[in-house]
Amino acid sequence: MSGKPVNRRVQFTKNALREAMIELITEKPLTSITVKDVCARADINRSTFYLHYKDVDSLLVEVEDYAIDYINLRFSSPEHAFDELATFLNHLKATPRMCKLFFALGGERGDPRFNRRLQELTYKAFERGWNEHVPVANSDNEKTLVYSYILPGIISVFYSWLTDKMPGMSAEQLVFLLQKLVFQGVTGLGDILLPFLCVNSPEAPAAK
Repeated sequence: MSGKPVNRRVQFTKNALREAMIELITEKPLTSITVKDVCARADINRSTFYLHYKDVDSLLVEVEDYAIDYINLRFSSPEHAFDELATFLNHLKATPRMCKLFFALGGERGDPRFNRRLQELTYKAFERGWNEHVPVANSDNEKTLVYSYILPGIISVFYSWLTDKMPGMSAEQLVFLLQKLVFQGVTGLGDILLPFLCVNSPEAPAAK
């Protein structure tokens, strides 16, 4: 009986520290966050902090676990990543707190360790699409090369959409176009993209 209140207190304390860390991550570079900063934000003393974490980095690992779990809970499996991506993007856009956390952890001032974990997740989804669209005879080297080439583009597209730089485009439209672009290239967009290019081309004739 006496163990339950202790567990709840521990969980409350760890949640407070995690939330404080998340706020700080979205406000300043990771390298400048100190135990003092976290404790002040969480209104928890340093001795209590050290009961649960060795240092700021050990708390950061837990925050990154929380972010990865957030993704995993919203996808049934890597094989269905593209099918469920639009729902995930809509949910993420409606949750500014998590959106800011992903931008901070994965950005220039973020944690390379977190980026590696994200790459592992996205690679599984890419591999499923690769196996469907590309002959089995192609080597793993080619697969890795293509993935390394397209990953920055995918991240840039997500960032642009999540920060409202693509007004009028739904998550469903974005995922549809992105999937074709990834596995078929620009030419794979065919009639979908051609009217857009013609209308927006400086050489296109003016509408009458």
